[in-house]
Amino acid sequence: MLLAALTLGIAPGLAVLAVRRTALGAPVLPDREPARILVLGHRLEAGQASREFVARLSRALGLARRWPGLRVFVLGGATSPGAPTEAEIGRAWLVAQGLDPARIGLETQSRHTLENLRNHREAGHDSGSEALVTSRLHLHRALLMARNLGLAPMPVAAEASLQPDLPRLLGEGFMVHWYLTGRALARLLRRRAWLARIG
Repeated sequence: MLLAALTLGIAPGLAVLAVRRTALGAPVLPDREPARILVLGHRLEAGQASREFVARLSRALGLARRWPGLRVFVLGGATSPGAPTEAEIGRAWLVAQGLDPARIGLETQSRHTLENLRNHREAGHDSGSEALVTSRLHLHRALLMARNLGLAPMPVAAEASLQPDLPRLLGEGFMVHWYLTGRALARLLRRRAWLARIG
């Protein structure tokens, strides 16, 4: 009974609070020059970058202009058959804003945040502190997954400030909760293959 209460009530509530705390405290600029800039994709709208994705790309572009020696990696695959990848659309947007295409790297095979980060790591980009750019309410989950995969990202919020969005906040809290629950279960059952996939 106690375990059920923790699983269905207290733990998700704590996850929601953690998501909000990270979202409120996230900087829009790293405190030092990162090794590279990662920008997480977002589901496309009619084959184009969504408003949320444009906010992430805009923040990454600002960092790229501040540190002209850094590369920008856009992470995100196709979410429907025959559609362009999020990374390709992100690259096109950055190039249209004047960023040198040679500075842009792509990860085009992933379907969700965990795959974004795992594929990036497996491509050999796991050294140094990276600026991880995503939406404020997405940052807590993205950072948690990145760190469990052995990455050392510096969080950078796409938006200047946190805007009220209770459904999104609750949704992110539950996704964080289930990620942690799955990870704990994998450790309990000693499922190394699961742990290798989720960090």
